[in-house]
Amino acid sequence: MIKSCPYCASEDSVKVLIRGKNDFNNKINFECTSHNAQNIEQWKPTLYKCRHCDLVFSEFIGTKFSENYTKVVDEAYLDHIEFKKKTFKLFLKKIQNYLNKDINVLEIGSYYGILGNLIKPYVKSYSGLELSSHAADFSRKKFNLNIIEESLEKYLGKDNKFDLIIMTDVIEHLDNPFLVLSLIEKNLNDNGKFIFTTFNFDSLFSKIMGKNYPWIIPMHKYYFSNSTLKNALHRSNLCLFDIKNDVRIIRVKYLLQKLIVMMRRFSFLWKFLLKIDFLKKLSVKIDLHDLKIYFCFKMKSKNYLLFIKK
Repeated sequence: MIKSCPYCASEDSVKVLIRGKNDFNNKINFECTSHNAQNIEQWKPTLYKCRHCDLVFSEFIGTKFSENYTKVVDEAYLDHIEFKKKTFKLFLKKIQNYLNKDINVLEIGSYYGILGNLIKPYVKSYSGLELSSHAADFSRKKFNLNIIEESLEKYLGKDNKFDLIIMTDVIEHLDNPFLVLSLIEKNLNDNGKFIFTTFNFDSLFSKIMGKNYPWIIPMHKYYFSNSTLKNALHRSNLCLFDIKNDVRIIRVKYLLQKLIVMMRRFSFLWKFLLKIDFLKKLSVKIDLHDLKIYFCFKMKSKNYLLFIKK
């Protein structure tokens, strides 16, 4: 039982929000696109909420996963790589105003280099930080990207300077996101920007789904809302000035594979649809208003008024 909050350190302010279901005879699958049933059914983590600061976090906050990420080989991601590219093109359009030939960009969690390859032509220099050796090698060979295989705490501890730092679907995985936010701020040049994505756990879709919310999985340690993110960013001298919806394009085949394990009651229907060849080749645009893009700038002082879109 966790008794203190990892953010505000309040003692005895933590309550169980969602009781998990853990089968410790099975290993967690760290492939981020995995549709394996173990991540949906057998490894639902217990979630806690701090009564003082409202932060929601997993029972696994004290468990180090970084070594597991170095060994990840995500074949499912590679199988859907063209659809990932379409998603990142939508993301690129939303951050285009912050890209130019005078800036140096760092992407934390560059994975298989899809976003890095799209960004590289628009900026002065691009570097990616990635733990998975397989993903890093793929990025170098396929896209000729500069990829650093190092923990972000170690790399950012060297006080490198960038004009823009990007981090997609990473903050929820971190052992200590609050330390990382402080390190990101220190590695930004004056007037530097920080753009990142994660799910809003306070979204309507999350509330409707409850314990069945699909992003409640073992490798996600933190479940932020707009307000808890705003507070954490402010403490790290980062000002949140805009929020946009993060639209995804996914293959129908992948969606059906997910639905088989998420909605078992209708698994006969999803399996039947999977047999229809033309459906497997289609893609769909998903926007449930829970996945968000957060835009921040480095504050010159903590007296800046924080602005946040509802």
